[in-house]
Parts: sequence; C-alpha cells; structure tokens
Amino acid sequence: MQTYDKLWKGIIEDLFDDFLYFFFPKWTHQIDFEKNFEFLDQELAQLFPELEDDDRAIDKLVKVHLKDGSEEWLLVHVEVQGYEDKKFSERMFTYNYRILDRYKKRISALAIFTDSKKNYKPSFYHSECFGTTIDYHFSTYKVLEQNDKELEKSENPFAIVILATLAAIKKGKKSDFEIMDIKRYLAKLLYERKYTKKKIISLFKFIQIYIRFEKSENYGIFAEEITSIYESNSRNMGVVEIIIEDVRQESLKQGIEQGIEQGIEQGDYKRMVSVIEKMLISFPKWEDEKIADLAGATIELVEEIRNRLNQ
Repeated sequence: MQTYDKLWKGIIEDLFDDFLYFFFPKWTHQIDFEKNFEFLDQELAQLFPELEDDDRAIDKLVKVHLKDGSEEWLLVHVEVQGYEDKKFSERMFTYNYRILDRYKKRISALAIFTDSKKNYKPSFYHSECFGTTIDYHFSTYKVLEQNDKELEKSENPFAIVILATLAAIKKGKKSDFEIMDIKRYLAKLLYERKYTKKKIISLFKFIQIYIRFEKSENYGIFAEEITSIYESNSRNMGVVEIIIEDVRQESLKQGIEQGIEQGIEQGDYKRMVSVIEKMLISFPKWEDEKIADLAGATIELVEEIRNRLNQ
C-alpha cells in the first residue's frame, strides 16, 4: 500500500520549486531556479543507514544553487505518522553535525510536523557539560496550527498539500460522506487553479490517497465524480484523459488493497472473491500467483475465478 511517507517524498520532489516559495519565502530571491535541484538521497542514506526502515518520517537533503554561483544544502524532515519523539531535537542535531563533518556543508533544516498533538513542536537542541554549551535551533512547521481559510487564499500549489494533510489530521470520526465533501472541495479548488498538467496530477494523487475513506468503494465513486467535473470544461481537456486514467487506476488499487485488508481481518470469503475479480479484470496480465499472494487466497481459487470470467 502506498503510505504517507511515499506520498510526501513524491510531492516534495514534484513540487520542490513551490515548496521553496511556500516554506522559504525570505530566501527565494537568492535561489537560481534556472538550475536543477539535486536530491542527495544517496548521500543521506550513507550517513544515516538506520533511516532505511523508518516509515514514520522522511528526510530529503537537497542541493540548491544560488544566483551568486554558490550553493546551499537544505535538510527537510517530515514527521509523517505524527508520533512524539523525545529525542527528536537530538536527532536533528545529529543530522547537522554528520553532514557538516562529512561534506563540510552548512545546512538549513526544516521539520514539518503532521501529528495531532497541539503542544508537540520541538525546535532546538541544548547540551551543557562543565561550562561547554551547545545550542542548535532549526525551523519548524506545525500543520495543525495552520488556518484553512488562509491556506485556501494561497495560489501556491503546496498550500493544497497542507490543506489535505490538515484535513487528514482533523478527520477523526468523520463519516465517508463528510470525507467525500472535503476531498471534493479540494479537488475543485485544484481544478480552478491554472497549474501545469504535472502538478495537477501530483496534487490530485496526493488528495486522493492521503485522506482515506473507510469503505473502499468510495474511492471509485470519488474518481467518477471528479471525472465529470474535469470533463465539463474544455480548458482542462489537455489534462483530463491523463488524470482520469491515473485517478481511476489509483482508486482501484486503493480499493483492492483496502478490500484485501478488510477481507483478511473479517475472514470474508465473498469479499475475497470480489477483490480477486477486480484484480483479474483490471490487471489481466498479473500472474495468478501474484494475485493469490495479494488476496491471501489459493492459486486454485484464482484460477477458478479467472476461468469463470473468461467464459
């Protein structure tokens, strides 16, 4: 299943120019946007191999070129699962000194918190020993503190990312009907903006998956509703076919995955058969072994359903 960390990694890379304008507005006039940004994932992996298995947070180290010919390194840390870490500030300090020690580069660090704890927002590290003191401060952004109305006014595409994240945090016990209204509103907001095709698709995918429905069939319903909105205006026809197909596939995959989870939890044979049928129809080239493994079923059952559908 596509998790929150993968969605954040993808959206940061796809919209990094907007990311900079959104989070670093005081410094963007110094940045040379004509030159490509360099994502230093390999360097980060070598310095922090322990992060490989951590799907609760993401880290992006990015080289940004300045107009004066120099460069700056930015460290972006996102707490995607919203958990409280008492050693978080120490970890941010560790990032800083390891990068400085290995590459002799200063970094500007930003921590984005997506948790629901109002009072959790560490922003500095302090250490003292026999008169020697270390104070390390880094920038923070708490999604929960943001104002929906102010975000809606922003023309920056990354504001929609934050709106979607904020909606997911505040989801609570909202019904799928209420979630549908929220996602529909965000999709319409996206529809009204004159973003590039690539940005529209990236943002739509983020909205579609990040704010989750309880019932898997609602992903398909949402996709169909948005399809009618986009097809109603010729201005977006250059985007429509791509985004509709992409959204339909993502909706189907999400529904299949969620159906598998629910089927396993409930031991529901009918649900399992339904899930297998959806996979066979949507992905006819998938091997029976793969479908059986995903659905937690026997290969014989998959073969039986495939033969029935073929007939």
